[in-house]
Amino acid sequence: MIGQIVVTVPQAKRLIAQAVLQLPEVQTAMESGRIVLKSGTTVSAVAQLLGVPLLRIGGRIVPDGARAAKRMADAPHIAVWEQGAWRTADATLGEEIAGMGPGDVFITGANAIDSQGVAGLLAGMEGGSSAGKAMNSLYSEGIDTIIAVGLEKLIPGSIIDICQKAGRKRVDKSMGMSVGVIPVFGKIITEKEAVEILAGVRATVIAAGGISGAEGATTMLVEGEEEQVSKIFQLVKALEKAETSGNPESLIACDQSGSTCKSHLACMYKKQ
Repeated sequence: MIGQIVVTVPQAKRLIAQAVLQLPEVQTAMESGRIVLKSGTTVSAVAQLLGVPLLRIGGRIVPDGARAAKRMADAPHIAVWEQGAWRTADATLGEEIAGMGPGDVFITGANAIDSQGVAGLLAGMEGGSSAGKAMNSLYSEGIDTIIAVGLEKLIPGSIIDICQKAGRKRVDKSMGMSVGVIPVFGKIITEKEAVEILAGVRATVIAAGGISGAEGATTMLVEGEEEQVSKIFQLVKALEKAETSGNPESLIACDQSGSTCKSHLACMYKKQ
């Protein structure tokens, strides 16, 4: 049987979160290891499923540029889930990563993915703040890294090439904070992989975008047994009212000339 589905961006985030928890390496970590969650709206959806409070969202892209949160919400930005309990790792991420080993998993989102399977994170603070600086240890130590990211983040070109062109200090004027790009390597799970994992179907992306709330949406063909295709329709329909995950206070973007401006460069909204 062949079905045709449309998955909006909010729906995709929720499907990806469900699928991430079905991955064998994540199942292993849930049984006997630890899961480190680096905040983002998709990763916050993963956190919700694990019983972790809504994560504090840091940088974001909004219509008027790259922005930070208006204020520091009282919520974890980096969380560690271990044996059914969670803890904040905002100030201890380096130590947490240093203590990780086989059987542990690091889950992050991304701001971009390319056709070569490389992801990119935007860095609005020097070095990408504590998370950006600590993540190199993931690769040197061989820690399983899951990148939960929607196909609306697929960009032309190579992330590696883009990293060499971008840079906070190269930008003279920016809508919001200027950003650099940090490459991220790991297993990328988009909505395409998500529906395949959740129902065992074969998914083919045939279109992207739309209007009236389907901006950034993904249209896919899903092939499988009737019950498999029906399951995907049920999963998508159940998410009709899906909303962006994240601590509500942290989802409010910064004001012009706000308190976080001192950490950011080239923002056209700063007081001159």
